[in-house]
Amino acid sequence: MTTQNRIAVVDDDPEWGDFVVFLLGKRGYEVTHFSSAGKFFDALVKNRFILVVLDMRLPGMHGREVIRVLRANPETRDLVIVGVSAEDVRSAEAVAALNVGADEYLNKPVDAEFLAARVEALLRRASDRSVREPERLCVGDLVVFSERQEVTIKGQSASLTNLEFKLLDYFLRNANRVLTRQLMLEQVWGVKTPMDTRTVDKHVEALRRKLGDFGKRFETVIKVGYVLKV
Repeated sequence: MTTQNRIAVVDDDPEWGDFVVFLLGKRGYEVTHFSSAGKFFDALVKNRFILVVLDMRLPGMHGREVIRVLRANPETRDLVIVGVSAEDVRSAEAVAALNVGADEYLNKPVDAEFLAARVEALLRRASDRSVREPERLCVGDLVVFSERQEVTIKGQSASLTNLEFKLLDYFLRNANRVLTRQLMLEQVWGVKTPMDTRTVDKHVEALRRKLGDFGKRFETVIKVGYVLKV
């Protein structure tokens, strides 16, 4: 199977997870069930998915927050998201899910054939988006143009070095996650051996200084590293 067939199910209900895995697996998809948002985000570090069936009432992290993080990350912002909940499709829960970026909302329990049909229709629609705007990520006043490595704040260009841009991009792809200094050295600098972690601090301070008010979103986690709050 290829990356183009991978679907994630994020739900703390094992019976529902097994149901979706079996249902979509029969249709040729490679489906993985995650019992929490944390496990799903951990998997995203090394895996790509084309669609996620997301329980809106996850313990620990509400589905709306999961959607916000996915839409803020340039690596996952185009992921097709199907929100599910026991709440009616006309409920405030459904409206909130769609407003924060879900592509679809379904009411549990969902008829098996209907769920499969909606998933396949959403994936066809996504694959038909042949004309796209230049890749651009907007978070508040920050706009990032990935292809040309350009960053603007309130319409004004922010002059970042190549390494600063890579670090900012890594933070954005892992928004709201605590990142250790050593992990950033490995993923951004490509350093596997021990290295002075103060170089990370210097570059984070540079981002804070150059990105104005947005720079305040980089929060220090004492004795651990940093987290970008979006």
